[in-house]
Amino acid sequence: MLPALGLAVAYFLTPRSYECTASLWALRRYEIIGATGPESDLQSTPAETQATALAELLKTRVFDLTVTNDTDLASTLDPSVQSDRQKRDDALFSEIALHVQVVPVEYNLFSISYANHNPVVAQQVVKSVIETYGLQSQGFSAITGKIALEEYSTQLVKAQQDANTAAHAEAQYRQQHPNLTQNDLLNDPQYELLHVQTQQAQTTLGNIKNQIATINQEISLVGTGADSLYKVLDAPTVPDLPQSRLKQSLYGGGAGLGVALLACILYVIIGVRRDQAVYTASDSQRINAYYPVAMQLPVLSSKSVQLVVKGTAQDGIHLLTTGAISVTEYAQIAARR
Repeated sequence: MLPALGLAVAYFLTPRSYECTASLWALRRYEIIGATGPESDLQSTPAETQATALAELLKTRVFDLTVTNDTDLASTLDPSVQSDRQKRDDALFSEIALHVQVVPVEYNLFSISYANHNPVVAQQVVKSVIETYGLQSQGFSAITGKIALEEYSTQLVKAQQDANTAAHAEAQYRQQHPNLTQNDLLNDPQYELLHVQTQQAQTTLGNIKNQIATINQEISLVGTGADSLYKVLDAPTVPDLPQSRLKQSLYGGGAGLGVALLACILYVIIGVRRDQAVYTASDSQRINAYYPVAMQLPVLSSKSVQLVVKGTAQDGIHLLTTGAISVTEYAQIAARR
């Protein structure tokens, strides 16, 4: 009855939902610019990497609230929720995080879908998700690269100082020994040490400059805009037809089935807890406080029982064996008599 009731409620009373879907073509894998250059999951398809990145962004509060800023989603909330800013933001975040679906379809193709009772709001949300993803994904992709740039910039200052110090020490040694020829300097251990230190400092400085140039180049490529990341094939449009009532009914039937299962489990637990019948010899120990148990009566035949018990006790045994009274009730009656 409960699953049937759930189906009926979902079919007749639940408002119709309108689903809006957009299809996007991943132009490349989603990359994170790190200290060693672009990093990506090479085992996944371009669509899977971008769908994963967008799904993770949808779990963040700042991204979801940015999505809802350009939509009328807040107007669909309960008036009491709209009046409280904290509750409104919590409701908007939950709605976007839980109900916007991102699915990789093919190697380069992935889709974004969202359903709402208002078809215009459904289209607004999908459109805003695409635009926000294009704007913010670039910043998130390059954030580690920018952190690496800050570290390399600090190292560059020190490497430049070390290179200048080493070059100055080498030049000063040559000034202090003007009579030494180039061959003499090459055979001079002290000068050779200064020259090696200068070369090492310049090599370190050059490597840091190359790393900074590489990261800047990668960040500039990533920052060319969403056009370099994906292309919208099927733009989100206002849906004309609502979702099938059968799909909504299945959700209601599933909820009713879950409630029915819980009710059955509770019924079985209560029935087991209330069962005080004696099934084994160990169960008979529970009634020893009311009446001493000499033997297990079901083992005896009906003729043997008649020889053992008489009078009112025999009547009690008859009621007990036929199920008219429980063992506890029989024990209490026998104890009082």
